[in-house]
Amino acid sequence: MMALLALAFAGCGDWGVGDDGYYGGRQFNERFHYYYGQECYYDFGDYVCASAYSLSSVLNIAVRVEPDGFATLYYDDQGPLYYYEDEYVYGYDAHYGDYFQFGLNSDDVLTVYLDGLEAVYSDSWNDVEYHYYYDF
Repeated sequence: MMALLALAFAGCGDWGVGDDGYYGGRQFNERFHYYYGQECYYDFGDYVCASAYSLSSVLNIAVRVEPDGFATLYYDDQGPLYYYEDEYVYGYDAHYGDYFQFGLNSDDVLTVYLDGLEAVYSDSWNDVEYHYYYDF
């Protein structure tokens, strides 16, 4: 009887392995392709964007996030780039939805929206953003 009681109480515990991780314990693994680009320049508090254009070659971005939060990024011809969960941001934008944001170096940040429709490369040194779109 005691063995059954112990087994019943054990069934109430968390049998999961490890913590939930930065992305809620879920694995994320996607490859995105972007066909259009647009340059936006900082102009006294706002970004002014040029006309969108077709990219001469497809921009490929792949993001993989493990359940423990460890991430791998392939950005065009760069990669693999590795990040621990405290080295990137998982966030939500009311307009574009969920995103991952990776620092590429001290001045550049890549934001990848999880719906795959847009990615933004921000160059803070030159005050320019490059927006990449799946469709325009």
